[in-house]
Amino acid sequence: MLPVGELMPRVRSYSLPVYKVYRRRFYVLFVFSFLAFNQCLFMLTFSPIYKSAEKHYNIGENTVDLLLAWGPIFFIPCLPLSYLLLNKRNGLRYCIILLSIIELISTIIRIIPSIAISSSNVKYYSISLPFLHVGQILNAVCGPLVMAPVSQLSCLWFDTNERTRATTVAIMAYNAGSTTGFLLGPSIVNSPEKVPNLLYVHVGFALCACILSLIYFPGQPPTPPSPAAELLIRNSTSEIKGNSWRSYIESLRRCFTTRSFVLLVIAGGLIGGTYATWISLFDVILTDDNYYTEKQSGWFGFTTSLAEIIGGLILATIADMPRFHRSFKVFIIISFICYIIFVGWFNLSIKTLFYDKPVLPSSVVTIAFSVGLAGFFQGAASPLTYEMLAEIMYPLPESLSASILVEFINITSLVLLFIAPNRYQVVNFLILIIIGVCIILVSLTRFTYNRRDADIRKRSILVPSDVGSIHETQMNSIRTLSQIDPNIDTVQTNTISPSSFVNPIIDLSDT
Repeated sequence: MLPVGELMPRVRSYSLPVYKVYRRRFYVLFVFSFLAFNQCLFMLTFSPIYKSAEKHYNIGENTVDLLLAWGPIFFIPCLPLSYLLLNKRNGLRYCIILLSIIELISTIIRIIPSIAISSSNVKYYSISLPFLHVGQILNAVCGPLVMAPVSQLSCLWFDTNERTRATTVAIMAYNAGSTTGFLLGPSIVNSPEKVPNLLYVHVGFALCACILSLIYFPGQPPTPPSPAAELLIRNSTSEIKGNSWRSYIESLRRCFTTRSFVLLVIAGGLIGGTYATWISLFDVILTDDNYYTEKQSGWFGFTTSLAEIIGGLILATIADMPRFHRSFKVFIIISFICYIIFVGWFNLSIKTLFYDKPVLPSSVVTIAFSVGLAGFFQGAASPLTYEMLAEIMYPLPESLSASILVEFINITSLVLLFIAPNRYQVVNFLILIIIGVCIILVSLTRFTYNRRDADIRKRSILVPSDVGSIHETQMNSIRTLSQIDPNIDTVQTNTISPSSFVNPIIDLSDT
C-alpha cells in the first residue's frame, strides 16, 4: 500500500482571474446616486411651485408643463449617444464627469437672470424665460446618463449577491429626487419672490456633486468582482477597435428578436410610464370634485414615492439571498397583482369615469394607504425588471437592456402626457387595464438567468471524475487552496507557487 503522501496529487498553478470587491464601490454608488437624485430634483423644479413660478416669471401653466416635458422629449434622442459613451473603456467615468459638469452648468444658467437683472425690471420676464428653457434642456440631456448605467454600474462594481440591491439604490436615488422635490420646493418658496432661493440651493447641490466626481471617480475596479464584470470590461476595451454604431445596431437586433426580452421590456415600459404619469396627476385627480386640497395631494405623492423606495429596497434585499436568486418571476407577478389591487382600491375611493361618487368610504387615511401600498409594490418590481432584462440578454452590456427599458418608459409617459390634461379620468382607469396586460405579459415570459449561470460556471473548479478515490480529507485540503472573501479588499490565498492569485488545477497523472 502506498504511503498517504504519495497519494496526494501535485498541483499545477495557472494565472486566472481573482474575483474580489473593493470598499470604494460604496463611494462610487453614492456619487452616482447623488447625481441621479440631483437630475430628477432639478427637472422637477417648477412643477411643485407652479403658482409661485407663474407669478414670478409671468408665465402660464403650459410653460411650466413644457419645462418639465423637456425631460422625456430630449431623453429619447440622447439615449443612444449615452449608451455608446458608456461602453467605451472607462466609459462610466466619462459619463459621470460629463453628467456632473452639465448639471452644474444647467443650474448656473437658470440663476443668471436673477443675478444680472432685478425682478422688478419690465424686461426680467422676457430675459428669464430663454435661460430657464436652456437650463432645463441641458438637465434633460443628463437623463440618459443617470438611467442607462444603473444595471451596468452594479455589475461592474458589485458581487453577484449584491447586484440587485446596488441597482435598486441607483434607481431609487433618482426617485428620491422627485420625492424631495415635492417637499423642498414648497418649503423654500412660500412666496413668488423666493423662487430664486430654490435655484441657489440647486446650484449648491450640483456644485457638491461635481466636486466629488472630479476629485475621485474610477472608471472601473482594479480587478473585476465577477465573471460578468470581467466580460463587461473586456468588451468595453475591444469596442474601441470596432465599429460602435454597427455593434449597437446588431445588439438592438438581438434584443428585439428575443421573445422573452420583448415581452418583459414592454411590460416594464408600460407599467413604469403609466405609473410616472399617474402620480403626476394626483393634484388634478384628487382636487377635482374629490374634496382634497393641493397640499394633501402633494403629501399623497410624497407618500407614494417614499413607499416606492422602501418597497424596492426590501424586495431587492430578499432577491439577493441565494435561495431566491431564481425567483424573480414570482416576485414580479406577485408585486403586479398587489399593485393592481391597491390601484383598484384607490379608484373605488374617488369619483371616476363610471361613478359620480366613491363606491368605497374615502378619507385621507384610506387614500394614503391605497396609493402608498400601490407605490410600494410598483417600486418592488421595478429593480427586478432591470436585473432580469440584463440576465436574459447576457452577454450583451447591461446598459443596453436598461436603455431600451427606460426608452419605453419615457415614450409611454410622453404619450400619456398628451392625453392627460383633459382626460385624467381616462388615465386613472387606463392604469388598471395596463397593469392587467403587464401581468399577462410577464406570465408568458420565459425567465433565463444567463448571467448568473455564467458566473457559476466560471467560478467552479473542474475536478476529474476519478478524483473520488482520494481520501476526503485530502480533497478538503485541495478545495481550500484558493479562497476569496468578497467583502474585504484583501484576498486570502494559500499559495502553492511563486505567483500570487492562482486557482488550482489538479494533476493526477502520477497517482
